[in-house]
Amino acid sequence: MPRAWRVEAARALSWALLLGGWIVLTALADRLAGPPLAAFGLIAAWLLALGGFASLLGRLALAPGWQRLLLSVVALLALRGLAGTREGAGAAALLPPLLAWGLLVALASSTVRMLRRAAPVRPGRPVGAAAAGALLAWAVLGDPTDLTTLVPRAGALLLVAALGLAALLQGLRAAPPGGCRAGLFDCSLPAWPAGAWREPARWPLLLGALVMLPMMAGLPQMLALCRGDALGPQAMLGMHLAAMFLPALLLPRLRPAAAALACGALLAGGGLAAGLDAGAWWWLVLSQGAAWSLAWGAQLAEPAARAGPHRDPWCGAVAQAALLLALGLAVEWFGPGVLPAVPFGFAVAAALALACWRRAAVCRAQS
Repeated sequence: MPRAWRVEAARALSWALLLGGWIVLTALADRLAGPPLAAFGLIAAWLLALGGFASLLGRLALAPGWQRLLLSVVALLALRGLAGTREGAGAAALLPPLLAWGLLVALASSTVRMLRRAAPVRPGRPVGAAAAGALLAWAVLGDPTDLTTLVPRAGALLLVAALGLAALLQGLRAAPPGGCRAGLFDCSLPAWPAGAWREPARWPLLLGALVMLPMMAGLPQMLALCRGDALGPQAMLGMHLAAMFLPALLLPRLRPAAAALACGALLAGGGLAAGLDAGAWWWLVLSQGAAWSLAWGAQLAEPAARAGPHRDPWCGAVAQAALLLALGLAVEWFGPGVLPAVPFGFAVAAALALACWRRAAVCRAQS
């Protein structure tokens, strides 16, 4: 049986792959795709590939030997695809590494599941491992706006993660098929159970779980705000990732009600601050990242019975891809100025969620 540290190491490498995909692929899509709709469409295709491959692998029981072989081969395919994404190559050049990176993240998810099920004791929450993966991706990738160094650095991250995951599978026996209740390793993507929106007390957390999608998809535009500021793109990215993981790491036992209240306040405050002052980007990054962190931590702390039945990754990927395409279409029609309206929309929705929650609590107290 694998020791607990192997599960945590696999989690960290998987998170590094997932976050690295967001950082690298959004930067390349923004530079190579041309029109905004095409750039957002490429990231939507990546999410669809990730969800489809994760659904497929969740139904299979691959032997560890085949898993190790696939990890190595797919990493090499992604490396070869990245080498063809030189500036001016066009959007089509990004499709092969995009698909390969999606399959690699799905294989990483499958690897985490295999190690977790074979562990002698049930692993704890993955917050520390996820923070370590974020730190690894940030340290290896460097400045995401410098594509001349980003592509080789991305190749190094792919190799380190794939070979590390393959090594962690050494000596492991095959595990039965199945998946995480959230549809991807360690519940990293939103997976709302049926009927969750009927409870106003959960609305702030549900909104907080969704905020990561436009936040990561708009990463190149967010980093562009740093060009005339004291903070460089890499420092800005580090602050963004710290806001995403430190709150969940430092507040592991926050009650669900307190997490929902804090999440709603962060979403409302950050969006309103950005709407009133275009220079308040730093507050927006911190508040929305912290809101997602608290929502993710609350999701991890929920009992499986309350969290709802397992959702297929493909379903979540379709929903998120549709939202990204809608955002890309809005940018295509109305220009980049529509992007600041997204956090403002989250702010209004969070304020309404808090008001409905309070009203529902007052009604229960009077009944």
